[in-house]
Amino acid sequence: MKRLTQLAAIAFVAAATVPVAALADDPLATVQADITQLQTDVKTKHDTVLADAQALTADAQKLAGSDKATAQATIKSDLQKLSGDWKSLLAVCLSDRQKLHTDIAAAKSAGAKASDIRPLVQTANQQIRASNEDMRAGVKSAHDAVVALRQSYKQAGKTAPSTTTPPASPAGAAPVTA
Repeated sequence: MKRLTQLAAIAFVAAATVPVAALADDPLATVQADITQLQTDVKTKHDTVLADAQALTADAQKLAGSDKATAQATIKSDLQKLSGDWKSLLAVCLSDRQKLHTDIAAAKSAGAKASDIRPLVQTANQQIRASNEDMRAGVKSAHDAVVALRQSYKQAGKTAPSTTTPPASPAGAAPVTA
């Protein structure tokens, strides 16, 4: 939680350093500021969810063959933290995307050329896509560790803990287009 607070503070400082006067005069600067904020929030989501997934993976590997009740409680707690962080930070990123869509439309209506906006958006989409793929790989690794934990219980003749894991790639919104 402390790390999330620190990352949020860094994101706030980064957003506050963008000159407000420049944003009012230049629609491309507004779009760039929105992209920077979105990338910052995606990075925060990536780091937080990846840390949660790594903790889940470590716990699942550590608990193989342990007491079922202990394993179930620990894994369930880790899963709730992972899902909660993912959902809350996803909501922030989707809000940023909506603001970016709005500001792109405003920039186009203010006379900004699509050929000026498109490279900014394409670069951001590529970076965000790479970050999300890395994050999903971490969640998949955690999912695989929980599956392996369940298999260890089945092989030992015990009943596996009954907790569900989040999907490795949830349904998301399409990339932003210019």
